[in-house]
Amino acid sequence: MKNNNVCLIPVWVVGMLTLVGCQRAANWAISSFDQGTTNELPTNLVKPYIKSVVVHSQLSTKGIFDALWLADAVRTASTDVLIMRAGKSLGQHHTLLRRQLEENKHYIMFYIVTEYDVPLGDCAQWQIFLRIGDQTYQPRELKVTDLPCEYKVFFGKRFGKTKIAYLAKFDAQDSNEKPIIISNKTESIQLCLRSIEKQAVLEWPLDGTGKTIKDV
Repeated sequence: MKNNNVCLIPVWVVGMLTLVGCQRAANWAISSFDQGTTNELPTNLVKPYIKSVVVHSQLSTKGIFDALWLADAVRTASTDVLIMRAGKSLGQHHTLLRRQLEENKHYIMFYIVTEYDVPLGDCAQWQIFLRIGDQTYQPRELKVTDLPCEYKVFFGKRFGKTKIAYLAKFDAQDSNEKPIIISNKTESIQLCLRSIEKQAVLEWPLDGTGKTIKDV
């Protein structure tokens, strides 16, 4: 009988050799092709302002909602990214940021991302409102919008081809022209999503100044 000597290479050895080969290829690509310069983005500063919730009915998913509160810190971060990308001057940065912060004096605004087949609005299955303390507020405006590039970066993987973005705008003052977010008094703001069968709440705790947020 003929003896065949077969050399069996352990799977982990094959994996290691493959990994080394891939690593060498990656290093070669980096050294051979201009990779440009990686920009530092303020995504970590924005993270506390993004809230997410998944609503289930037994084993089925009824809605996936991600919302970004356009607070002053978020407006500042988005302006930084926009100005950096466009290569605009410091003076243009100040002008744009001042305009954005001025809008925040009049409105409380959110970008809301949901699935295409789970729309929001008066004629849709899901409606939204803002709750602060024991008071609720209806949006002045709720519309489908094209999410700006810098905000797509902030949302990251939460925003994709199957998602649609809304801009929700609430008045920052009540009917008596008094701010609805009161410094040293308002503990949190809640964006409420409600259908006939289900409801969900996205909450942003405040730190006592009425403007910034706890990273919890």
